[in-house]
Amino acid sequence: MESTGSPEECMKQAQAMMAKPNVTVDLAIELVKTIYGLQVTEIKSLNSFSDKNFHIKVSADHTNPNIDQISDDGYTLKIMNTLKSNLKGHFDAIHETMIRLHGKGLRVPQPIRNLDGTTWKLETLPLQESEGEVAKTLKCGIHLLTYIPGEPIANNENNEKMLFQWGELLAKFHISLKDFDCPELMEQWTFVNAKNFRLAKGILDSMPEGSMAPEAKLLVEDVLDRFSSEYEKHISDLPQGFLHGDFNDHNILFRTTETTGSYCVDGILDFDEMHHGSYAWDLGILLGHALLVKKTIDPLEAVRHAVAGYQSVRKLSEKELLFLKIAMECRVALMCFISTAVDKDPSNSYILMIAHLQPKIDILKLLSNVDNKSLLKIYDYHTHLVMV
Repeated sequence: MESTGSPEECMKQAQAMMAKPNVTVDLAIELVKTIYGLQVTEIKSLNSFSDKNFHIKVSADHTNPNIDQISDDGYTLKIMNTLKSNLKGHFDAIHETMIRLHGKGLRVPQPIRNLDGTTWKLETLPLQESEGEVAKTLKCGIHLLTYIPGEPIANNENNEKMLFQWGELLAKFHISLKDFDCPELMEQWTFVNAKNFRLAKGILDSMPEGSMAPEAKLLVEDVLDRFSSEYEKHISDLPQGFLHGDFNDHNILFRTTETTGSYCVDGILDFDEMHHGSYAWDLGILLGHALLVKKTIDPLEAVRHAVAGYQSVRKLSEKELLFLKIAMECRVALMCFISTAVDKDPSNSYILMIAHLQPKIDILKLLSNVDNKSLLKIYDYHTHLVMV
């Protein structure tokens, strides 16, 4: 599915993205059996924004000649939203990426081949009821991935160590894909790509009057008004590569070691927003969430530790550091859009987390009162350590 680039088309795509496949537990079990030749023994629905996901465990007895050994940790069955499902080359690109990252030693899910010998399949499935003209059934992509044990860092009080490792892991992700060749991924369209973010202005203008809180709208408009000039000023000098696109605190896992009881942040989930762009933009996405997550330390201190973790692996240029402010602001502004648009599903803790608008307003106000000169001092981690 390609975009015309118009605000109307972007809005249509956003609506399609939120049309989750309406897959029941019984249907999920049947899909696993017919597509993968596996018998489900345990199944649990997982929270998600726009897809339908299940954690499953299966019997050792199966009919899939492409599976040598059943995973003790089980698998994640992912039924994708219709927008991502119909992007040309999407599944093959992200599966190739997962295999590459695994080969580089990162802890990421791995795709499982189905009875046809492929790693994904399109099926016509029912969609959840939603506003607007959305078809009741559309083709949705289905793939099965190895389940990665761990807890999302969103489930833990973020401290300096966790924030540092969060940033460090993103830098390792970028380095691992530095020489990666994936033409399909180069062409992947996603709204979170920096070069597409200017389209948000048209979407904001087309929203019904009063749909976004006035204070939030003013702050978001300010970010959008400054974005194009900031982007054009810096983009030609920013190092680029393949980006995760959604390195948020629900997609990153930590685990506790049995020997010492300490934890490490090392699991990476959800590759559906991957695209090619500037590394600083990807870091800005992370920092936008670092500013918003529940924690006991100051938001700008959270930014300091995450940037320090990133720079422990990959040093940022001054141009990249200067670009981080607008990148953070854009991510928080996007979260304001999402808070305004999502249905407040009380059974989905992930949706409830992103639905609260006031924290985003508070962070945008905070960032509006901090200039880049002050932020550069905050990023200077080692100088800070000497000062204290």
